[in-house]
Amino acid sequence: MIRRISTWLWLGGLFILCQWLAPAGMAPLNAAQASVAGITCQGTITDINFGNVDASTVGIGLLNGNSNLQTTGFLTYYCTNTTVAQKDVVVCIGLGNPSGTPTRSLSGPAGSVLNYQLFKDASNTNSWGSSTGQANWGTPYVRTISVPAGGTSTPVTEPIYATITSDQSFWGGGAGSYGALYGPGNVAFDIGPSGGQCTPGGGSIEGFKVSANMQATCNVQTNPLVFPTPVNGDPSNTTATATLTVTCNGFFTQHTGYRVGLDNGLHYSGNVRHMLGGPTHSDLIGYQLYQDGGNNTVWGYTDQIDTQTSQQGTKTFTVYGKVEPNQGLPPAGDYFDVVTVYVYY
Repeated sequence: MIRRISTWLWLGGLFILCQWLAPAGMAPLNAAQASVAGITCQGTITDINFGNVDASTVGIGLLNGNSNLQTTGFLTYYCTNTTVAQKDVVVCIGLGNPSGTPTRSLSGPAGSVLNYQLFKDASNTNSWGSSTGQANWGTPYVRTISVPAGGTSTPVTEPIYATITSDQSFWGGGAGSYGALYGPGNVAFDIGPSGGQCTPGGGSIEGFKVSANMQATCNVQTNPLVFPTPVNGDPSNTTATATLTVTCNGFFTQHTGYRVGLDNGLHYSGNVRHMLGGPTHSDLIGYQLYQDGGNNTVWGYTDQIDTQTSQQGTKTFTVYGKVEPNQGLPPAGDYFDVVTVYVYY
C-alpha cells in the first residue's frame, strides 16, 4: 500500500497536510427454558462491524477533532404462544461482556485492545448491559409485548448502537483485525408475566460478533527548512537542516517497515530542485535535499531506491538542504519551493 501524505516544504517550511479516515461471525444459541407457561421466544442479533478504522480518528486530542466512530447492529425477536389465551409478557434481553473487564473491548494483534460500548439509544446515553453484569456495562433491554392465542407475535426489530470512543490512545497499537465474540454466556433472553419481572429463560437467542479492522496509518509532523541570508548576496553552497517525524501505528509488531520519500518540488529541472522568488517571482535558486550531513545521498521519492526506511513506530528524520554552487547574485527577495512527502508501506 502507498499512502501519500502531502507536506509542503517551502524553504521557509515543511508544512503538513495529511490524509485522514470496520469484519464479522456467529456464536451458538443461548437455549430457552420456560418461564411463562406456553410462551417461547426466539431472537437474533446481527454482527456489528465497524469496518476500517483509521488510528488517527482514535485518541485524545488527535488529528480529526475527537469524533466517535459509530455503527449499528440489529436485534430481532418474536414469541410464540401455545395456549388458548392471549398473553402479555415482559421481554428482557441482556448483553454481557466477553472480555469480562470493566470496559468492553475488542481484542487485536499482539495484545492490543480497542475499547467500545453498546447503547440502546442513538444519543449514546443508555448503555446496553445485563442484569448480572457490571454496572458500567449498562442495563438490559426491557419491553412488554402481546402474544396472540395459539399464534406468534409480530417480530420486533431494535437497533443496537455501537461506538468506539475517541478518548483512548491508540498510536502504539497494532494494525489488523479486532473482535469480540458474544457467545451463550454473554447474551440472555429472559421473559416474565406482564406487570412482573423477568426470570431466567423463556427465550433462545443467537450470539454475535463485534469487529473492526484497524488500518495501518501514518502521521507526519514537520519543521521549516530555511536557508540563511547570504552575507555577500551569493547563496551558493549555503546549508540548512529541518526535521520531519513520522508516526505509524502497528509497524513495529506487524510490518516490515515504511519508507519516506521527498519529491522534486514544483520547479525541478536539470536534475536540480529550485526555489522560485525574487522581486518578480520569476528568478530561481537551485538547491538539493540530502539524506546525510555530508550531502552525498540525494533524498528522492522512488520507493526503495532513494527513500529512507524505518521500522520504528515513531521516527524523526533530518533533512539536509544545500544550495547548489555557482548561483551568482540572484535578485534579493524571498524564494520558496513546495515538496511533497510520501510514506510507502
